Amino acid sequence: MSSTPRCHVLSLDFQDLDVIWNVRLFYLAAGYSLLRERVDSDPELLVVLRGDPGLSHQTYGGTVHIYDYVKELQVDWRSRFPHAREIRLISLLRPAVLPEGVRWVQGYLPVIPEFWQQLPFRKRAGRPLHIANFKPMGDDPYQRDLALLARRGLVDVHGSHWDKIGLSTHGLSYLEANRRLAGAYCCYGLMYPYQRGTTLSGRMWQAPLHGCLVISEKGTNPFGLPGLLEVERFDPDTLLSVVSIRECWQIQREATRYWQEATGQLARQLDLPAYRGPSAVHLARCRRDRRAQHRSVVWSRQLHRLGNWLTPPPISCWWRRRQRMVRGLGRLLGADARQASGSTNR
Repeated sequence: MSSTPRCHVLSLDFQDLDVIWNVRLFYLAAGYSLLRERVDSDPELLVVLRGDPGLSHQTYGGTVHIYDYVKELQVDWRSRFPHAREIRLISLLRPAVLPEGVRWVQGYLPVIPEFWQQLPFRKRAGRPLHIANFKPMGDDPYQRDLALLARRGLVDVHGSHWDKIGLSTHGLSYLEANRRLAGAYCCYGLMYPYQRGTTLSGRMWQAPLHGCLVISEKGTNPFGLPGLLEVERFDPDTLLSVVSIRECWQIQREATRYWQEATGQLARQLDLPAYRGPSAVHLARCRRDRRAQHRSVVWSRQLHRLGNWLTPPPISCWWRRRQRMVRGLGRLLGADARQASGSTNR
């Protein structure tokens, strides 16, 4: 067995890369080596981030850390890992039913402030942000208010599927999203109704780490996180919730201190005494992954736009456009011919 304990991260779709980067840095800083793929011999630790792994790990006999931050599934974790030496379930609230042999740890997720924060600290005047995909949750009053503000040009919305309600938007890479949060004074949060008050969304820690106030739904901050403002409605009165860069700087300092202490406390609760924060080498590796994800998103967006440009519209529009191009080319050639013959056109 290797002298360095090994850790393997499980996720149903590896969709939440911000979570994955934080978790990787957390366990690397705790002295683990990360396995990208399963190997013949079991690692000492399995980390489950989201989704149900099914029955594919019935023989695993090591330690399991399960982060219940999505709140979408109710899983009998002991049946998924019947031979695990220890199973720890990390969530902000104690589950209503805790299977025998599963230990609850109160916490959220590890958050590494130095990986996300942008330098230098500066703000640009502009509209509040909302960075998230459109959520299919019916006639939710908060999403309805947010859509109304966006249609009036009062909120800058980014994300996919907002075209369903008539807004032209596109998704951002994590690097783009954090750059925009770093330049904004405030942003709007929006969670699924079943998540409100039971877990946190990514913007609730990302935005305050950049000194950006999160305006969120009533009842979504029972844990007292810094940089969150609960409101009854999303309306224009909340647009000026932060008016000075000094307030933004204070939000960033409080959020940085909070998440450093919370992450250190989580390490102690999980019996990871070697945790001292990520090294410069580990930070650089994850930053390379973040830049790679940024390039992939940008290239995909550009290819999509190019495909739309190359795809011809209905034949009538296509023909009229070609006619205008031919007429313009004819005028250009005619002007060149007149210039060559010495004529003028006054």
